[in-house]
Amino acid sequence: MKKIAFGLLVFMISFGIYSCDPWEDHSYHENTPSDEEEVIIPGIWKLTELNLEEAYDFNGDGTSSTSLMAETNCYQNELMTFLPDLSGIVTSNSYAEVTIEGDIFTVECIEEMEETPFTWAQTGNTVTITVDDINLTATQTGDTLTYIVPEGFYSSDGEEGGVEILQDLTFIYTKQ
Repeated sequence: MKKIAFGLLVFMISFGIYSCDPWEDHSYHENTPSDEEEVIIPGIWKLTELNLEEAYDFNGDGTSSTSLMAETNCYQNELMTFLPDLSGIVTSNSYAEVTIEGDIFTVECIEEMEETPFTWAQTGNTVTITVDDINLTATQTGDTLTYIVPEGFYSSDGEEGGVEILQDLTFIYTKQ
């Protein structure tokens, strides 16, 4: 009888110890994200949205949009490569040249191959990107990285006192 009681006691203690292991269940640590939610910065990020503050109909299809990518068909393969050594390269393959004549917009998508180096640092979900001595503050939410370039889009009709567009640009990159 003592052997059965001792065996039962060992079983219950073992069961109690293993069932209370807090590292098996990520929900035990309320402030620790699970592995599926963590996205590390180093790697390739592709521009998936480039938005203006106000909607325009640059492509003349009758529908205004804040999406510069949709309205110009440019910026389709822009990349940011973040390296583990806190450096990186922005790869630009095109840009839009928007011409204004009265109420008519003309868009020319200029192809280019330009690589610009940058440095970066991360604190929590804030990523500071430094390009040409300009600091951009990006916010990481899962696999997206968003930052705003104040007055990053400019176009005019070239006339003094004429039509002029000056807009903030919101860049949204997605981890590849």
